[in-house]
Formats: sequence, structure tokens, C-alpha cells
Amino acid sequence: MPGFFEYIASGKENGSLTAAWILEGENAGSAAVFRREMKGFFPVFREESFPEDTAQEICGIPPERTGVLETAGGRVFLERLPGQKKLVICGAGHVAQSLIRLCRTLDYEITVTEDREEYAEKAREAGAHRVICRPFGEALDEMDGDFSTAFVIMTREHAHDMECLKRILGKNYAYAGMMGSRSRTAQIREELLAEGFDSGKTEALHMPIGLPIGSRTPEEIAVSVAAELISVLNASESGEGFPPGMAEELAATSRGVLAMIVEKNGEAPRKPGTKMLVRSDGSALGTIGGGSAEAAILRTAGKMIRDGERESRLIRISMKKGTMYCGGEITVFLMPLENGQQQGREKGKTQ
Repeated sequence: MPGFFEYIASGKENGSLTAAWILEGENAGSAAVFRREMKGFFPVFREESFPEDTAQEICGIPPERTGVLETAGGRVFLERLPGQKKLVICGAGHVAQSLIRLCRTLDYEITVTEDREEYAEKAREAGAHRVICRPFGEALDEMDGDFSTAFVIMTREHAHDMECLKRILGKNYAYAGMMGSRSRTAQIREELLAEGFDSGKTEALHMPIGLPIGSRTPEEIAVSVAAELISVLNASESGEGFPPGMAEELAATSRGVLAMIVEKNGEAPRKPGTKMLVRSDGSALGTIGGGSAEAAILRTAGKMIRDGERESRLIRISMKKGTMYCGGEITVFLMPLENGQQQGREKGKTQ
């Protein structure tokens, strides 16, 4: 079976995963992975040392944010792993083309569906990563959504808008919005409710789309939409995830210590989920914020490696103003590694 870090490095279900680490007791450092869906919260990977009853308890109270959860078996750190931000645009008119060009600079992975070949070609010229020239409903039926995906509807006709909305409301997503006037979007909400769509999801649709900045031109409207996307997607209570290359190195490394912030109070610079890998040669990948706090972690991790320490530990570091400029306090979880896993916890189960 793959280990925890191999599972993460595989990129499976990117954008819909929550990782869990036990922080205390004999199973400290053991990990599991859960998938978030509209219909529930499910385990998809669990190390053998991660208690099944703890996994089931987590499923019963799906976390809304990254942080420490008190369970019957002790404290568990849960991190909503951020995925590659993805943008799906239905329609490739002038505003959509401007939005493509703008969101390319924001590092979105952009897919456009358009049923007119001449406009599909314009979407390609604007820089869309993928363009599907087919009827909107057919194209959306073949797409998966996740909690890092934004759906934006900018078609030319009411019938196409409704077709897209009905498909999208059945998917996982972080954002769903449609361009149109207030009166038109209000009518569409009424039609969706009359057809039995969930009232909560219908009311949460971003219609009209974009922030109210007085935009007029296609370029200005694209700015208002991009600003709303940034606001919504960045507001999710996700953690920091793994810096580029870290999960792959963790899956293969022979020795080292993984340092991860699990709690933060005050004005500490980095949030829970921030990770730093301290290698056996003393070098590091990633940062927990630099300064004296990071130096203390490097010293402690280095000693753990030299002493062959096998137990995970929690360390609290105070960042009092005057000695460290930011103030506040962080709690860092240090996990010794061997063969890419927490020592003694290399076996895992895919659920």
C-alpha cells in the first residue's frame, strides 16, 4: 500500500482533501486523508496506526476549517489541503476573453466551454488551457468539480445559462456565478427553486456576478469578476498544503523531521498547516516564517535527527514583541521520518 506522503504526492482528488494527524499519545504522528463532497465527508486513506474510531468520529463532525479538533481519542490536527485553483468559463464572448487573459496572470487553470467554433478559437487565443467546443450541457457533464474550482457562466442565451446552472449545481465547487442583470438573475433563481433545486445552494449563487465597482467595459467587468473570485477562493479555511516538491521528497526521503505549525495565536506570520522539512544533513525545504522561531525549530529537529529520536513532539514558541517583531505564539508539531513516513507508521490503507 502507498504511504501517506505518496498518497498526497499522487495528487489524487486535488482540491477536495483534508489531511489529519494525531498529535498526542502512542499514535502521535499517524495520518489519514478525508475527501469532502456535498453529500458528506469520507476517509480515503488511513495509516494502520490511525484509529478507525477516530476516523469515524471525524466523519461525523466534518471540520469547516484548518485547526486542532478535540476527539474522544485526543487532539487531532486537520488541514484542508488547497488545490490548484481552477476556473471553468461557460461562454467565450468579450468579457470571457478578458477574464481568461486576467486569470492567466493569477495562475488559474482555465477551461472554457463554447458551442461556436469561432468563439472557441478566440478563447484559445486569449490563453485558455483547455477549450471544449461542444454543447454546454454535454461539456459540463464530462467535467468534475472540486472545492478549488470556480464555475463562471457567461453564455449568450437564457436557455444556455439555465442548462449550465442545472449541471453545475450538482457538482462540488468553491464558487459558482452567472453574469446578468439583477432582474434576470432573480428570475433564474425563481425558476431553479420552482424546479426543486436546493434553496441554500441557489441563494448562494453569485448572481449578478462580480464585485460592485461600477465596471462598464469587458475589461472592467473581468476585473470585478476576478476580484470576487479572489475574495471567495482565498476566504476558504484551508491550510498551506505542501510547498512544491515537498510531498515527493517526503515520500522518498530516508531520514529527517517534518515541522508543521498546528496552532497560532496573535500576530505570528504563518498560519496553521505551514510546513518545513529538516533534512538529515541539516538543510531545510520550506519555512515556518524565519527568524528566531525557525532557528529554534532547526536546532531541535537537528538534535532529534542526531539522537535518532523516534517520538513526535509539540513545541510552543512565544514571539514576544521586542525579541521577535510580530508577537504571538505558535505551536509546532515535529515528526521524525524514516523511509518517507513517520517512524514505525509506514503502512497505510486506501479506503
